Amino acid sequence: MDIYIRKQRHYKYYTKFLLMLFVLGFTSCSEEFLDSPKDTTGVNSDLIFSERSIAQSYVSGILANYKGQYRTVDVGGLYAMYFARAVKGNDLIQAVSWYTFDYGHENREATYRRTNFTWDFNYENINFANILIDGVTNSETLSSADKKEFIAQGKFFRAYHLFQLLLEFAPNFKKNQSLIRIPIYTNSSTISSIEGNPPVALSEVMDQIKKDLDDAILDLPTNRIGKSYINKAVAQAIMTRVLAVSQDDWAKMSFLAKAAYGGNANTAVVSSNWRNGFNNMSDQEWLWGLFQNGTDETNFYWGHAAPMMDHLTLSYSATYADPDFVSEFSNTDVRNTFRDIYNVSTSTPWREFVSTKYTFTFASDIPILRKSEMVLFDAEAQYHLSNEASARNLLFALQSARDPNAVMSTNTGQALLDEILLERKKEFYGEFGPQWFDAKRYSLPINRNNIHRVPINIPADDNLLFLKIPQTEIDNNPGYEGFNNI
Repeated sequence: MDIYIRKQRHYKYYTKFLLMLFVLGFTSCSEEFLDSPKDTTGVNSDLIFSERSIAQSYVSGILANYKGQYRTVDVGGLYAMYFARAVKGNDLIQAVSWYTFDYGHENREATYRRTNFTWDFNYENINFANILIDGVTNSETLSSADKKEFIAQGKFFRAYHLFQLLLEFAPNFKKNQSLIRIPIYTNSSTISSIEGNPPVALSEVMDQIKKDLDDAILDLPTNRIGKSYINKAVAQAIMTRVLAVSQDDWAKMSFLAKAAYGGNANTAVVSSNWRNGFNNMSDQEWLWGLFQNGTDETNFYWGHAAPMMDHLTLSYSATYADPDFVSEFSNTDVRNTFRDIYNVSTSTPWREFVSTKYTFTFASDIPILRKSEMVLFDAEAQYHLSNEASARNLLFALQSARDPNAVMSTNTGQALLDEILLERKKEFYGEFGPQWFDAKRYSLPINRNNIHRVPINIPADDNLLFLKIPQTEIDNNPGYEGFNNI
């Protein structure tokens, strides 16, 4: 989006944001309000950051933005960005419905809504994070302890969204660290901040992400209001994902993954969500999620993946499963939620299997982070540290929790890494696009069979694995002069 228009939008949205928060912040005092993000805060920066309760309401507003309904069903909040990644692999098949262009890898052009939404959503939240950091830093009334905690939250949000931008708008990081693609903002934008920052090298972006997350991990508390909010474990988990991309400190990646899942893999992976609708964030295995209650806290049919994947409830019912992927599951694996309910395998083979992983209601909570991902990241790190026995034990902790007949892997070398990556696909289908994430960081192709509605084959490191920079940003940010928008 044009940097000037985007910053005007930030300013106008921020004003609207504050007014909404003022009304809700002083009328909501129920326990439910404390357990779930709502748009709440004060009227101006001095009031917002004058006391802890109002500053906390501002943070609630940032998190409420994750469930936003921006433009259309497939460009809503954080969930929309995640599900767009989920349908880019070869495990799911998307009907001609919302996300169909993401499924076909056709949604990356500089003027398309996926590109513009992803850019705007993440930079908007970076700006909210910078407002939080600046406001808390300049507060004359917040205690030192409160300042420390809120600044840590702001740095987490800034790093989290900058990381999403690095993933979405750049190719493989390891191979392209000097490539210049996206700008960094560490100060809040106002209506007078007309000119955008110039794009910088990916290495500089990664350094900023790591610095912010290191600071956040240091200062965030372990306690929190509820799982819709962030804490130290959430920051450790996101830093684990970052290190999985930079691949420059496997020991630290293992340490942080362990810290995030609690250190005991066998207990960390225990989940009551499988075969029970996969919509309850009170499950001990979920680290971070978006709370919904079906009334004042819901985004109705926007909260994907549930309304896309559930074919047994009135919803979009637009997502199917690839038969080759289905064949990877044993009959006793609790994650084998695939059924042939339409009996159309001959006439329309791609519609043969649907998944009952999700039960869709307006109160379906939406997963963002789960402990099982951290256990598999720990296994991956142990593999790279040449501790293959430890990697197999960690892998088996998850496999045996999902399938009582699972047998510990005997794989070694590349076959063991491949098994860990396959387990990621089996555990997180429909959630955040593990195959797309892994294809980018490991330079892997995405190959689909001919059963797929769009049987595209994407070579390793292909440009289809990242989005173009929005054309309005190139046109209006002088830092992009002469930029080759591949």
